[in-house]
Amino acid sequence: MTVRGRMGRVVLVLTLYAAALTVVAWRQSTTRETMEEIDRLSRELAVAADEREELARGLLGLEQRPWVVAEAGRRLGLRPPREEELVFTSGGSQ
Repeated sequence: MTVRGRMGRVVLVLTLYAAALTVVAWRQSTTRETMEEIDRLSRELAVAADEREELARGLLGLEQRPWVVAEAGRRLGLRPPREEELVFTSGGSQ
């Protein structure tokens, strides 16, 4: 084999090696970007879950009878019936 042939092989091997290193570097950078995006989305998901929990707790408070009675009185002028206003009917079918 001539010197020129060896040089051609060496250049080819070095070129292939540089190309492989470039591919590895590109893959690592895209992996890093993907992992950063996953971390960002995980943080957003945690914040959304916290907000959901807070809203669920707020809804539980809004469903409580004392709050409903107070708001019905304030907004609509309603009040719970007095005992003499209660009328019981039979629930039987005819």
